[in-house]
Amino acid sequence: MVPFIIYWGIILVCIAWLALSVFFSVFYLAKKENGNLWAFAFFNVIAAIVLAITLAVYRTWGWGITQYSSLIYVILGVLVALTLVQAVLGREPKEKIA
Repeated sequence: MVPFIIYWGIILVCIAWLALSVFFSVFYLAKKENGNLWAFAFFNVIAAIVLAITLAVYRTWGWGITQYSSLIYVILGVLVALTLVQAVLGREPKEKIA
């Protein structure tokens, strides 16, 4: 029962982080503060690493939890895609020297 709770707890925390990251990314893009997206991209990488470690641990010991759920793969893919989008959009334009 404990591995089940830990597994789904990590998934729910990653879903909540994904929602917050998307919300604040749109917020900062609307305010033209693109430089802040780098921080969210960095934290998305950390969340993706935690999710990948969780997937590896649960696949290695074969507790059977991930056998019926592909949600972890979807979240991992969305985190990586969002990280790439934030990294590209987070670039600040260079100042032109007169």
